[in-house]
Amino acid sequence: MPYWIADTLAATPLFAWIFFGLGVPYALLLLPRPDWVRRAEVLALAFAVGPALLTAYMFGLSTLSVNYTRENVLGGTVVLAMVGGLWVWRKAQSATSPQIQGGETTAGRQAGFGVDGWLLIGLITVALIVRWVVIAYWPFTAYDSLWVYGYEGRLYALLGHIPNSIGYYPQFMPLQYTYAQLFFGINDHAARAGLIFLHVGSILAAYGLGSRLFNRRLGLLLAAIWALHPHLGEWSRAGDLEIPLAYLFTLAAAYYLIAWRSQNRRYALIAGVMLGIGLWIKPTMGAFLLGMALMGLFELLRVRFDFKRLLPRLQIALITGMAAVPLGAVWYLRNLLLGHNPVDFPSGFWQTLAAQSGVEFGWVLLALLLALVYLLTRRDRPNMALFLVGALLIVGALISTLLPYWALSLQAIFPDWLWLETWLAPARRLNTVEWAALFAGAGVIAGALWRYWRGRGLPESVAQLGWAAALALPYAVVWFFFYSYHYRLSFAVVPLLILPSAALLAMWIRPERMRRTFRVVYFVVLALLGVPGVVAAVYDTFGGWDYMQTDKYPDDVARYRSGNGALMSVVDGLQVWLDEHPGETLTVNAPGVDRLPFFFPLHNINVDEAPTRLSDVEDAAFLVYGLPETRGEYQNIPITDNQVIGALSRVDVARRAWGFDDGIFRYDVYEWSLDNRWIAPQPNGPETRAVVFGGIVRYLGYDIGSFYLGPQRRVIGHTYWQVLESAPQDLSLFMHLLDAHGNLITNWDNPIGRGERGYYSSQVWEAGEYLTDEREFPVSADSAQQWVGGPYRLVIGWYDPVTNTRLPVVIDGVAAGDSHEIEARMEIHLD
Repeated sequence: MPYWIADTLAATPLFAWIFFGLGVPYALLLLPRPDWVRRAEVLALAFAVGPALLTAYMFGLSTLSVNYTRENVLGGTVVLAMVGGLWVWRKAQSATSPQIQGGETTAGRQAGFGVDGWLLIGLITVALIVRWVVIAYWPFTAYDSLWVYGYEGRLYALLGHIPNSIGYYPQFMPLQYTYAQLFFGINDHAARAGLIFLHVGSILAAYGLGSRLFNRRLGLLLAAIWALHPHLGEWSRAGDLEIPLAYLFTLAAAYYLIAWRSQNRRYALIAGVMLGIGLWIKPTMGAFLLGMALMGLFELLRVRFDFKRLLPRLQIALITGMAAVPLGAVWYLRNLLLGHNPVDFPSGFWQTLAAQSGVEFGWVLLALLLALVYLLTRRDRPNMALFLVGALLIVGALISTLLPYWALSLQAIFPDWLWLETWLAPARRLNTVEWAALFAGAGVIAGALWRYWRGRGLPESVAQLGWAAALALPYAVVWFFFYSYHYRLSFAVVPLLILPSAALLAMWIRPERMRRTFRVVYFVVLALLGVPGVVAAVYDTFGGWDYMQTDKYPDDVARYRSGNGALMSVVDGLQVWLDEHPGETLTVNAPGVDRLPFFFPLHNINVDEAPTRLSDVEDAAFLVYGLPETRGEYQNIPITDNQVIGALSRVDVARRAWGFDDGIFRYDVYEWSLDNRWIAPQPNGPETRAVVFGGIVRYLGYDIGSFYLGPQRRVIGHTYWQVLESAPQDLSLFMHLLDAHGNLITNWDNPIGRGERGYYSSQVWEAGEYLTDEREFPVSADSAQQWVGGPYRLVIGWYDPVTNTRLPVVIDGVAAGDSHEIEARMEIHLD
């Protein structure tokens, strides 16, 4: 049996205990007694409540300074489960047998799934099996999982607690990873064994949303579309927060919408608990509160500011909000008390990458298309001319940004279809005209529907869809305008966005009414539509489809390297240092290289700070400069204030030890020799006199590879300096080649240490430090042809490039102009 399956299977009972043994009793406690027969809902709640209780309990242990052990963590869950089980038993004994309450239809009173329903269940089951295998196969490789959740899970398991230095996101996922690794050691496959339960929970939540608001058939269609969505399959192995967040957002939405409709306070309480768990996962769950507020605003308008009529639903909102506070707020309060930001948002750089194109309207377009087809099959319908005009305006607004995306997708599948290249175009955002057409189309359709329903009354099903849309809208808008650089960040509201399409399909497609031939064709088409979602999890951008069969990645190191080649180059080199320095703690500065601490959780890998003074990196063995991360960390710090980055091109104090560019990320690792700053150099051509420029810097001498320059010769030279005081301005060193009459032949002007990252600005010099400047002396073919021969003089000096003012030279206390000759034997040769 492969090691990754064995490790996953070994840890699965630990998670099954949490999701079933701990989760089910408290799910039953939350639900009204009649709802206990809804097994899918019980499991949906259990799979959320179980890990929430585990991680909240572990957080409490750490807060009380109690280190994690196998005994106190597992024992605590046993006690919690026993308390919950006893409570459930007492509730079961005191309650009457389940009855239908408030006109709601129980699971037993609803129609069965039908053949197509069982086909969808089969497709979902196969997809889940495939995803379990893929989840088990891969260790943590996704960026955010390496950066935060997988790293923190490892760190807490090794330390036995959550360090006070940890801030950022809450602990729902990291503490689950810690839980498994308390028993199995540092093992990604054991840590990830619980992911499949959360995945199943998100599907059950989608089913609960549809079945509770409408019926079981619609719930199953909604769950199937969500479960077989290829993007969900592709992201199922990541191990980050987006699928759990979608799970809790959907579950909270289901119960909040039920409570909103029925004014049932128990369901409002359940919605609040789910909202709290969602906030325990990620702060973006806070958009749910904005959705609640928007629903409240619409309700206020609906009741025409009659606050007495508003009060019942206002109470529902208050109960939900208050129920969310205990778990939902605790992490953010803890961060405040420890001096962290309560919430950290992504930098503005990421928001500039938001797509804001027509592609992001995919679910809206699907619903529009289905609505159009559905209405065309009905006699009693709105004004179809208006509806078609509105639909054409919307499609026209989005099509120009959709076609390149579709063409690119098809080209990836069919690379021989060269005609697709005519449709390819750079991705762009919707423009003003397209936005106007989009709003105009939506307005025309809204007008057509209003005219149709004005005399008939708004159907309850349409009202439910409207409230669901209002709940999802704030999150969707924020995602579209600020975070639509990746599809996974929309997951939280995707089930709600699918809901209109599922409702239309449930009303329109009735296989029991089809002729036998059409029914068979329908089942075949349904199965074929599900295949991409079933297999999507298998494909890897770097490993393709066959990595398991070919054993392309025989171990976890090889799997980490897939897609993380540059990062693993850094890891390999740092591991060599550790092997050569047994028992020592490795200290590295790696600004913004957030994934690196995952591999060295107990060492000093400093990624959160961008040091600018060399004194800040004195204890570090290396500095890792990453593209794009480190460049982004330093982008607002001018080089004239940045001693660290300026020093990277100083040959006397920094050396590029190794590096790698994998096409996505590039990392260069620099090794420091900072003691050289205070050790006097020994030039081959020492200056015996005291040559001082502007009272700021003293010239000590030079060496040069050759006196013979030319277009075919690579000559490198050095000049050596001692800083007397830092300069008030940013200075540049000039090196001029002059003939005997002072005519300029060529020049090599640059600041000290000019390199790829910048230069060592004179404004960061420190009194007493020594500087070594290295530069090449190229001569163009034209200059060589004109000036072949010699001898020529090499003259140096310092100047302010802004004012072009040179520093005065003083030699042995005597003024000596504004330049200094260091060599008079230079020649230019053509060969």
